[in-house]
Amino acid sequence: MDRQIVYSGQVPQTTDLLNTNRQTMIALAKLCADLFGTSTVISGLGCVPTTPASMSVTINPGQIYQLANVDGTLYSALPQDTAHSILKQGILLDAQSFTLTAPATSGYSQNYLIQAAYLESDVNNVVLPYYNSANPSQAFNGPGGSGNAQPTTRAGQVSLQLVAGTAASTGTQTTPAVTAGYVGLAVITVANGQSTITNASIVPYPNVPTAPTGGFLAAIGERYSSIQNVATSSTLTTAALGALVNVTATGQTMTLPPAANCPNGTSICVTYMQASGSTAVTRNGADTLAFGQGSSANSLTLNPGEAVQFVSNGVNGWVSAGQTLTTGVTPPQFDSSGKLATTAFVKTAGLQFADYVGYTVNTTLSPSICGKTVTVIGNGIVLTLPSLSSVPLGATVTVHPAGASGTVVQRQGSDNILGAGGYIPAFPLSGTDAITLIASTACWLPISGSGQTQFSSLFGSSLGAVGYQKLPSGLIIQWGVTSFPASGTTQLINYTLPIAFPNTLLFAAVSSIENGNNNDAPVQWRSTGSSRSNIQIYCYSTIANATGASIIALGY
Repeated sequence: MDRQIVYSGQVPQTTDLLNTNRQTMIALAKLCADLFGTSTVISGLGCVPTTPASMSVTINPGQIYQLANVDGTLYSALPQDTAHSILKQGILLDAQSFTLTAPATSGYSQNYLIQAAYLESDVNNVVLPYYNSANPSQAFNGPGGSGNAQPTTRAGQVSLQLVAGTAASTGTQTTPAVTAGYVGLAVITVANGQSTITNASIVPYPNVPTAPTGGFLAAIGERYSSIQNVATSSTLTTAALGALVNVTATGQTMTLPPAANCPNGTSICVTYMQASGSTAVTRNGADTLAFGQGSSANSLTLNPGEAVQFVSNGVNGWVSAGQTLTTGVTPPQFDSSGKLATTAFVKTAGLQFADYVGYTVNTTLSPSICGKTVTVIGNGIVLTLPSLSSVPLGATVTVHPAGASGTVVQRQGSDNILGAGGYIPAFPLSGTDAITLIASTACWLPISGSGQTQFSSLFGSSLGAVGYQKLPSGLIIQWGVTSFPASGTTQLINYTLPIAFPNTLLFAAVSSIENGNNNDAPVQWRSTGSSRSNIQIYCYSTIANATGASIIALGY
């Protein structure tokens, strides 16, 4: 910074003190610019209701930092300096109040804007004594004895303005635009019939450029300079540097400031904390975005609960220094490293088992086999399942003999396997079949694979001289035998089927069984006397010896 030099014995000059003041002001302005940047920044100047509440609001004391000419007019004996701009400080020492009026039309509301700007004024006018060369003992009152008062302070002030919007139907009223050179501080909404203004009626102006609360140095620690709530799509300015930009409405787009306007290493954090929806963050112009994950190189989408901190390179791009995106980098298909799997990776990977393990001898499987597919190499191999107590609920084991015959899967100890009619100790598995079993609290449950068809009620059967076979279509095949005693007359008997058809009897075929005497009699199915549970058979010849009959019936 510059410092004025004076010498002993020198005749004092007015400009000595004026230059000292100007040089100090410039130095402080440059320091503020290094701390805050050169964009307009406010500190304090919060809008609050009066106490008690009334139709007035109060702007609390505070400061505004804004670029302005070094001196727009003569500074006493110093010339104006409009060739240079510096970041000047305007101070509001005392709170200032504004009175608002509710709209007169029923159902109408009105938005009021309070805006601020830096204002420089020459104030504190005083009639100063001046040297009187004609009579040094008698000073002039004012220059040349004119008695005129002169300003004694060039004050940096905060200019506050209340701008009334146009009243309209509630919900359709709009906020006035901020006047050029000003920044918005607050928007106050007043409805028809309203008699007091409370905090509910006051909201900060969107993206208001706020200096760090508690001082700049305090903000260097683990804290943001401010929280800027933004409800509409906006192009952020350098006033957002160091701040947490909280997007409060879904479907909005936040455009970052040009990276060239933001010093290298400065940052902006954007967050979306709504319960649903999303918001987008996009680059400015041709700037680049490097964030490793997200939607594209030009923008990214923030879902509920996500945040990204962008750091400017000071030239042409932004880099993510930290992010909580739920989207991620998708590893290549079949990647088995320690990388996190995205939903896209899971989709491309498809259903995969942890491994494919083969055994050549009878083996008791260890708990580590869960999630893998087991095969056998050789016929007649017995596989013993892991103990239920050694594996978690829901663990699975898949067995596929791969063509081998005689494979048996059995329980371990007193564990159980659920079969068709209840618990079973073991079951066979054909060479081309496969089965997956899941561990439950009570037993191993067959849940998939062709090998479980032997336990399926859709394939229920009773295999013997008299029996039945169920098919998945619902068709049931039943068979059995009966006999006619020797008699000199025709006979009619009823044969009871092993199980009753649930719905209907479709067809029956009966035939006589040779009795060894070569005199067996013809038999036939009598449909009119048959039912879902009964087959009526007619023997229409007299026979000297007993004659057998075989029956096949179809139904569902």
